[in-house]
Amino acid sequence: MMIESDVVVLQRAIEETLPQPWTDWPGGWPDEIEAALLDAVLSIRARYGSPHTGVRGAVTRYRDAVGGGELDDLARLAAYDAVLLGQILDNAQRTSGRPKSGAIVEAAGNLVRAGARRAADLEPKTHKRAYTRVHGLGGVTWEYFTMLLGRPGVKADTWVTRWVSSHVGREVTSREAHDLLTQVAGRLVDPDMDSPHAFLTRLDHQIWRAARNGL
Repeated sequence: MMIESDVVVLQRAIEETLPQPWTDWPGGWPDEIEAALLDAVLSIRARYGSPHTGVRGAVTRYRDAVGGGELDDLARLAAYDAVLLGQILDNAQRTSGRPKSGAIVEAAGNLVRAGARRAADLEPKTHKRAYTRVHGLGGVTWEYFTMLLGRPGVKADTWVTRWVSSHVGREVTSREAHDLLTQVAGRLVDPDMDSPHAFLTRLDHQIWRAARNGL
């Protein structure tokens, strides 16, 4: 349950404790739904890395494997054998006990069957269930998936939720953290500089970085 005093306390914490200047939001993959899906799933409890390491390195390896170019056809990703995809990505990590590569292939297939083959096809209200019914994938990574495609939001993962909890002085849920940050963003945004939703995405990124660095 969101409490008004929590919004005030969290706003003060953001204004006074987040490192300045803010770093840029990496930007995601606005027109590349394959890359966004790979990133969203591989990012679960993982380091993002450089263009050649971590999550970004895995996306680069996949792009190379399909011959380069735009990664905007989930039918191609859905056609992969999960084991082979894991080898291409050089990633053996698991989510909820199953290989992430298997979750990626299943999610890609579900989305294609639901009518979301390309980035332009995705409708969050229509296609969320196709993603979240995959074992190991849930609402937080769905939100991140849509953020990577250019839809502003909050990825209220463990790091962000923990940071919000520590500053409001009580344990909050992922949903509460999302709602609190949405409220604060509406108060802090400068309409001459940013839209409320774009500001929210940048705010989420700053908090995630601060939490990962123990700030």
